[in-house]
Amino acid sequence: MSLIAWVKRQANKSRVIKRAYAWTRWKMHVLRDGWGAVIWTRAREVETPLGFKLTAGLHPAYDQMRNGTFEPEETMLIARLLERADRFVDIGANLGYYTCLALQAGRGVLAIEPQPRNLKSLYRNLLSNGWQDRAEVMPIALSDAPGLLTLYGASGPSASLLRNWAGYSPRFSQVVAVSTLDNLLAGRFDSERLLIKIDVEGAEYAVLCGARATLNRGVRPVWLLEVCLHEFHPDGFNPDFLGVFELFWSHGYEAWTAEARPRLVPRQDVKRWWEARRTDSGTFNYIFALPDALEGLTA
Repeated sequence: MSLIAWVKRQANKSRVIKRAYAWTRWKMHVLRDGWGAVIWTRAREVETPLGFKLTAGLHPAYDQMRNGTFEPEETMLIARLLERADRFVDIGANLGYYTCLALQAGRGVLAIEPQPRNLKSLYRNLLSNGWQDRAEVMPIALSDAPGLLTLYGASGPSASLLRNWAGYSPRFSQVVAVSTLDNLLAGRFDSERLLIKIDVEGAEYAVLCGARATLNRGVRPVWLLEVCLHEFHPDGFNPDFLGVFELFWSHGYEAWTAEARPRLVPRQDVKRWWEARRTDSGTFNYIFALPDALEGLTA
């Protein structure tokens, strides 16, 4: 009998030994796979105030998803934007909070998420709600060209293609498959009104560079995008911040703050932020849409 087998047998005989064995095994799991692994292994399922079931782990953001306090203004805004959309494209779907919100609203969903543990939770959330036949999941990352890239982060809400994003250790990383949004959407959903959410922890400009045809679709999408100027970036500054806005402007889009009542973001404000290396919009979530697409929603 191996030592591990013997310890397991003794653990079954004694509550104290059983607890010690469980604690040691959990500790070894943390040391081997990082806290991101614990985020998944300690996950539990609840029914959220929004009406769908959600399995999520220990991260504070996941607690907020469970109790209905996660990004309240963005959640309200997406719910209202979904009323004007036919399909939701969730880039950086994580465990599927916004994917579930869209499915709950009866919308088609294309969910894109490369992190294996997040995917495991996303699949579980789709299955527990009976939505396994209603969502299409792409287990890949997006960038400006197909290939392979390194994804940093064991799991949780902050896995990134940027090394040292938000101060997280680059110790936990893995190679993931990469495609472009243009490749995924080529010839698909051409007559549909798309709501596209991009939350990719600093890699949004590369995603948009691989989405130039999507930006110029006949039925223009509405985009909800997280983009930071100085927050979380490894070098303290996002060199692509202005480029994100200019790319949208060059395709006829305007920018608004992603709030319950969106406010128009003037171009001179963005250029002023760029020069000052700081924003004063109060958010790093923005909507990009044609000028009349948000009629009735804006401040």
